[in-house]
Amino acid sequence: MKEYLLTTAILTTFFVYQPAFAYESHDKPATEVIVVLKATTAPEALAEIQAGIKSVGEMVNDGKLDGVHVEIEKIEAASKVIKEKAAVDGNKKTRLEAAIKQFNTQIGKVHIAADGKDAKKTKVEFKKAEGALKLVESALK
Repeated sequence: MKEYLLTTAILTTFFVYQPAFAYESHDKPATEVIVVLKATTAPEALAEIQAGIKSVGEMVNDGKLDGVHVEIEKIEAASKVIKEKAAVDGNKKTRLEAAIKQFNTQIGKVHIAADGKDAKKTKVEFKKAEGALKLVESALK
């Protein structure tokens, strides 16, 4: 009986008095990134993505991965505008949505590699993201 009470007391203490754990993504302090998006149409959003990709490419080539996170947040926001505002129908719409999904997946891989400070992997994933962007551009024509 004493063992049962002791075990119950230990387990109660362990589970009841646990501190709350905060989730912070990417093992960094939680910060809020405010993305200011100027694009309201698909062509404007595409132009913002292209400018963002150029900026990310320069950072990746220079090995300065700290600014990649914010640029990719902007790129991802602009890709949502394209998906919502693109004036395409039928098969073209399906093709565009698939291209945007592939692009977002690939740019996410760049994001993860850059946050992990892995310059070599970031370059490899960035080249794939550039190829995926070409599919989006093609689907918009």
